[in-house]
Amino acid sequence: MKPPQKKAVAEALSILIGSVNKEMDSQFVFQEIPAAIASLSSLPDNVEALALVKSCINNELDMLISSMQHRRNLAAPIHKLPIEVLVMIFAHFTASSSLSDDYNLLDLTTVNKLWYDAIVHSPQLWTVLESDFPLKINKLVVQRSKNLPISLIWDNTGYESEQPELAGILELAVQNSVRLKSIEMTVPKPSELNAKGLLESSMPHLEKLQVKTVWVPYSEGVLLEEFELMDGPPLREVSLDGMGLSSWSSPRLSGLVALDLTKPRQPPSVEQLLAILSNSTQLERLKLRQWYRSGTSPWKPLSDRPITLPYLKDFDVQYIDPPYFVALLTSVYTPSTRSVTINPNLRDSDGNPLEEVFALGADQLTALLGLANSGSQSPSTPMPINISVDTFELQIERSGNNEARKISIRLGEEQCAQAASLLGQLFLALPHSPEVELSIDTAASWRFEALDLLPWSRSLRKLSVHCAVICRAVVKQLAQRTVDPTEGVTAWVCPNLASIDLCYLHSAAEVAELDGVALETLVRARWSDAGAVDQLLEFTIRFEAEEYPSIWSRAAFLKEAIPCLSLVDTEME
Repeated sequence: MKPPQKKAVAEALSILIGSVNKEMDSQFVFQEIPAAIASLSSLPDNVEALALVKSCINNELDMLISSMQHRRNLAAPIHKLPIEVLVMIFAHFTASSSLSDDYNLLDLTTVNKLWYDAIVHSPQLWTVLESDFPLKINKLVVQRSKNLPISLIWDNTGYESEQPELAGILELAVQNSVRLKSIEMTVPKPSELNAKGLLESSMPHLEKLQVKTVWVPYSEGVLLEEFELMDGPPLREVSLDGMGLSSWSSPRLSGLVALDLTKPRQPPSVEQLLAILSNSTQLERLKLRQWYRSGTSPWKPLSDRPITLPYLKDFDVQYIDPPYFVALLTSVYTPSTRSVTINPNLRDSDGNPLEEVFALGADQLTALLGLANSGSQSPSTPMPINISVDTFELQIERSGNNEARKISIRLGEEQCAQAASLLGQLFLALPHSPEVELSIDTAASWRFEALDLLPWSRSLRKLSVHCAVICRAVVKQLAQRTVDPTEGVTAWVCPNLASIDLCYLHSAAEVAELDGVALETLVRARWSDAGAVDQLLEFTIRFEAEEYPSIWSRAAFLKEAIPCLSLVDTEME
């Protein structure tokens, strides 16, 4: 846009100056830019008058520009939206922000009157009480939310000394407890504020209860270790960290969608836990951590049918006593889990909890692995199970659209080997063998027993071993034939094996008869025929040539016998 021409500006100023001369009885002469100067005697008054004119012109121009911008904004698409749609947009904004943020709902009220009216008169936008808000803002939330359910977000652990205003906010929440729909609280332990008073209030609309206690240095007051849940409709989500309920038989603990209990002062008994789960068939998330209950007796399974949780996706149980571990894995049927983390506290446990789980919960474990009762998917859509055994962890993964899942089981050294062996026996008992890819990255788990491939024989498609001692056990067993217990025919151990990766690491002095000689014996016995070797797609042997000359000296023979064989000197990598 071009600026106005000098002639137009001069004409406008000439009209203004004429009006000033008339009002001030002055003789300021203006004909063109720059203007002629009036007599010196009237100059101060003229300057003051012109400054006043300039100020008035600026104000009028600002108002004119604002009015024009307002009229133009009214034509913008957002101002053509129905109020209901505009409020939905604001609701999406408030869902991801807070009144304590730099840019919040209160800022939007200053944009224009339309937005102000839409926000102030929409109760659904005023439904969250927060400990970070000033008391007057929280009172405003209570007022403007009308009778709608409200939520409480509370965290007073960051205050060196609890502000008196916090007590007012907490009392405001107690006064409106019948309207509370959701509570998310983090409180210091101990605390001067009476959070227990709120938690034991009548809350008939409450659906989500999340409370966490945190030790804060030098804090004083009452320890919040447990509270009584008042009667009311069933809750949907319960998350307690560092505390528990005075009664775990509350009818409000039925119909749960999510249950998260960490470090409860006195966890529910096994029977109480199973009762909660049996009454929550819609459960999607289960997280139990650090459950230590004094006097817990060994778990004996019920004669009833197992509890089925068809919608459970996340299953996380860690540092729980053996009775809970056995009860959960033998009494709960979970066919749809996607993420599983199991880390039981099996140290100094009586009996053998792992054997109990595999003996009593075969169907439940099969469902947990996503194999249901069939053992595998249809041949047209195979989905391998990847199993990795490390020193303290056994990981099981399945990839695929709706069946993808990841299972992590953390155990002691010897227990990992035992769990792997029991898992192989579980697969062996299935009517249809799943395709398994097994990787062993440590020898520590097999210090007291040898790796036995027989339980895996029908299932194993891919084998990767990173340990010289276990490599020797593998080579020895692969050179043997055995009778298939299901089909009654003699066949090679692991007859469906298509990929082998042997890595002779974890320093073990070479024994020629167990290394190079054993490999040659295996190849001559099992893969001397062209038809047999065609089944192998990959075969890799990794070793240090100087440390294992018995293998290196047979390199030419091995490569000629097995075309897909790759010998890798790890010192040269």
